[in-house]
This record gives sequence, C-alpha cells and structure tokens, in this order.
Amino acid sequence: MDNGSKDGTTTIIENDYPDVNLIRSPENLGYGGGVNLGVEHASNEYLIILNPDTIVGKKAIDNLLQPIRNNKNLVTIPKVLLYDGSEINTCGNHEHFTGLTFTRYLGHPADHHNDKEFVDGLSGVCFAIKKSDFQKIGGFDENFFIYMEDSELSWRILANNMNILYIPDSVIYHDYELEVTPEKIYHLEIGRYLIIRKYFTKKKLIAFLPSFIMSEVLTLGYSALQGKKGLEYKFKALSDSRKKNIDKVKYNTVDLIFSLDWKIPDEQLSYNILDHTLRQFANLVNYLNYCFICKIVLIRDKPETSKNLSTGK
Repeated sequence: MDNGSKDGTTTIIENDYPDVNLIRSPENLGYGGGVNLGVEHASNEYLIILNPDTIVGKKAIDNLLQPIRNNKNLVTIPKVLLYDGSEINTCGNHEHFTGLTFTRYLGHPADHHNDKEFVDGLSGVCFAIKKSDFQKIGGFDENFFIYMEDSELSWRILANNMNILYIPDSVIYHDYELEVTPEKIYHLEIGRYLIIRKYFTKKKLIAFLPSFIMSEVLTLGYSALQGKKGLEYKFKALSDSRKKNIDKVKYNTVDLIFSLDWKIPDEQLSYNILDHTLRQFANLVNYLNYCFICKIVLIRDKPETSKNLSTGK
C-alpha cells in the first residue's frame, strides 16, 4: 500500500518485487485514509494496524490476536516501547471528555504495567481488530488527516459498545520522540475541535462549558510557549475546523462521555509550578463539572451507569 509517495519507492517495489500486489493512491490520503484504502483490499479476517517506523517483538502479533479470536466486540493494543526498549512510549491513550488526548505511561520503565486492563483509548501506532468490526464502525474518519484520528476512532469504538484491551505481553518498538511543534499543535487542535463538533450537541457543550473553557486555557497557554507561530496555528486550527463538513453522531453520547477520563495527567508536557497549579485547578473544575452533570443526568436517568469518580475515570 503506497499512500501517494513521491520518493520512488513504488518503482523499486515494482521492479524488484514483481510478485507484490502494490496498492497505489495517487494522492496522500492522510494516515486514516491510507489505512482505510489498505483495509478495502485486505483479505484476512483480522487486521493489524501498524506504523511503518516500528519493530515487532516476538509473538507480539499472536498475543494481540488471541483475545480477539475468543471475544466479540474487542480491540487489542500492545505495550509500545521506545526503539532501544528502555522506556514505555505508550500503553494506549487517555481520552479526556473535552477532546484532549494523553499518552498512557509515557516515559515509565519498560518493565512496568504488566497487567491486562481495559482502556478508553488506542494509539494509532498499533492495534488489532476484526476487519468486520472495523468496517462496521466506519473505519477512520478521513476528516482527520494526521493525529487525533486514533482518538476519534477510540470514541467511536466505545460508542459502539466495544472494548479496548491492553495486552502487555505484546511488545512493539517505536521510533518515537516527544516533540510538539506549532504544526503539530495545528493538527492536534483541529482534530480536537472536530471531535467536539461530532460528539457534542449545543446542549451538552453548554453543560460542560466550564471544562471546555479550562481546556482552551491550557491549550492556549501551551501554544503560547511555542511563540507567535504556536498561537497562530492554534487559532488557525479553530478557524479551519469550522470549514469542514462533519456529520454529528446518531447515537446517544451520554454514556460515552462518562466512560472517558475527567482528569488531566500532570506528568506530561508540564514545565513549571504555574503550569502544574493551572492543571490542578483545571482538574478541580473538571471534577466538579463532571460530578454535577453525572448527578443530574446519569444518577437521575441511568443510575446503573454511574462511575466511581475516585478512579479519575
């Protein structure tokens, strides 16, 4: 599968590997669009979505697939380590109900977090899913060119009553370095705004307005740390997100929203005492906003779905 490359790779494959069935896109469809095109041509029952800058550990694929073979409505994700195996890159993602996304256990020792657990977000670096399930939920949303397409897919997986299971004995090595440039801020923020547009009605936006204001303060502050260009790309993302035609989801998102995280982790992209204090205040606002909406919506209408708020979920 070639996603509109211009470096001559397709010529090399055609000349040196004539038996390979090469699927070519005339243009770069983005990460999600490229995956969707590849899935259309896939003939196997199960899919392994895997970044090209990875190395697959021993039995990693088998360990990802085994739970899916034995369970319905399941997506599995591996433990992803840095290339040298020294630290964790990701064990899935934390999906915050305001659309923010954070990497689980980034920078933790490689030998930690060895228990299987259900999580609320997958990372596009690697995951396994039945082809029929991937197609049933609609694949990747191609409005997301790069970044946040995995977050939106995670929301849709949960909204379709599927589970995401972390498999620690499946290990993938990823060529990764945390760097958030102004250009990346643009893609992250436009993706977040699209998720908000897609999953929140005006009524729900008003209900969670205090938390959304805090998320804007945090992202604005982080963008300002990148200088004038960071702020320009932040506001450009807001403007450009309004130009995209995006369909609202057709199912009730109340349970989905309350299956996501309310707590913003403090260990990532935190620089000074002011930033730390602001995050603590944001989490207080998020917690109170979350509890209030939980009380008037879930406890009143769906008491069986109320969650233990002390877990940060």
